Amino acid sequence: MGQTPEVSTPLPVYIVGLESQDLESSLAETKFRRSIESLSHVYPDIGEARATVRAFSKGKERKHFEVHVLIRMPKHQVEFREEGWSIEEVFENIGSKIKRLMTKPRDNPSRRRLPARAERAVARF
Repeated sequence: MGQTPEVSTPLPVYIVGLESQDLESSLAETKFRRSIESLSHVYPDIGEARATVRAFSKGKERKHFEVHVLIRMPKHQVEFREEGWSIEEVFENIGSKIKRLMTKPRDNPSRRRLPARAERAVARF
């Protein structure tokens, strides 16, 4: 019996507010798409990944960028905020945050709640 090839559907990755003519912006977009694709190998149930870019002008030559990333999955969603003077560096930092998300245990909570002192006292008796 032959194996059927898997049909990969493209992930819904959106980048809002990014200038498409700039070389640095296109590099940032490819970095974001690659990091989301690598995340989809660990979390195959990604519903949507969206990055919203806001640019603030400081004079005529410098821009300050603020990027808000939202990754939606069926059970939870992940948000990142990053800002900087270079859009490529901002998306590089977001990519490293996404890599850290891939190494985090999926089912274990990141913070464990310790019982209060009164609850421990009641449990002893």
